[in-house]
Amino acid sequence: MATFNPMVSIVIPVYNGENYLKEAIDSALAQTYKNLEIIVVNDGSTDATEQIALSYGDKIRYFSKENGGTSTALNLAIQNMKGEYFSWLSHDDLYYLQKIARNVEELAKLENKDTIIISDLDGMTDHTRTFKTAGYQEHRDAYPKRNTSYLYPVIYNKTHGCTHLISKKVFETVGLFDVNERVAHDFEFYYRAFAKFPHHYIDEPLVTARDSSNRTGRRAHTRGNVEYSLLYIDILEHLSEEEIEKIAPSMKAFLNDMEFFFYYADYSIALDYVEVIAEGKGIKTRFGRRELPDPFAPTQNDNDENTVTAPSEQKIPFVRRAIRAVKKNGIDGCAKMLFERIKAKCVK
Repeated sequence: MATFNPMVSIVIPVYNGENYLKEAIDSALAQTYKNLEIIVVNDGSTDATEQIALSYGDKIRYFSKENGGTSTALNLAIQNMKGEYFSWLSHDDLYYLQKIARNVEELAKLENKDTIIISDLDGMTDHTRTFKTAGYQEHRDAYPKRNTSYLYPVIYNKTHGCTHLISKKVFETVGLFDVNERVAHDFEFYYRAFAKFPHHYIDEPLVTARDSSNRTGRRAHTRGNVEYSLLYIDILEHLSEEEIEKIAPSMKAFLNDMEFFFYYADYSIALDYVEVIAEGKGIKTRFGRRELPDPFAPTQNDNDENTVTAPSEQKIPFVRRAIRAVKKNGIDGCAKMLFERIKAKCVK
């Protein structure tokens, strides 16, 4: 029997990554699996990123482009990669030596070679370099039915793009990363990909993901906040009761989980949505209805198109009306148009 030894393309998108890029490239070059190519895509950096990348010569393939966001950099690499499989490495994260080898080893055991491989990861703070394993399997084992759900890793945020190994066929089937999603492009893609292709989980950390944030409180309605909120609202609108039963022991437990996740992730629009759904079902959630404006109450500018150009905190009633429209009519038709208008005009 021939040894399973496919070429893997490690893709490193980078924007102003001079502080960490060398570490990332070195961790890719140090892989014990050797049938590799390493692609670095410079997304319009203005620092020393290019000099660092070029210093590796022909050890890597280097592309440079105008700034367009991570999704555009990833797509450029995917369109030019020679490998049969794609592995994303953020410029500020690190692979353990055996990352690709373990991915390929597990894939070799599976009949379907287009299965998406995911693993656990360690988190590392930017300054203290404290490591903490995410513990995805522990959360799965708390309710074993989760292992049968294709959407569980997306809904519960129990996956990370840099742990994946993805076949080229996945991209050919579901498409590339959505360039309109400047922040939520990762989970928007996973939503499409996991719906079409099975995934296989490796219960060991193979990646170190760096947390460089200095967050001290709840973020305002940033672009990421709104993009992820709209994505999760879309997912929840399409989630069947059968699928919910696979990922939580009851509707109340599920809504509590979502409320907890959205609260601490600062996805406040999605949080409002979940709490409205809970109220409609007569379910008292963990936090209960907080001191929030009623999303169904009429607003002063209900019919004013200029609402979308107001400061972020004044746009929220407009977004809530979109939530109401989607809840009533689904994501298609005018509701979908409303969502697109929010993303295009409200999220700056």
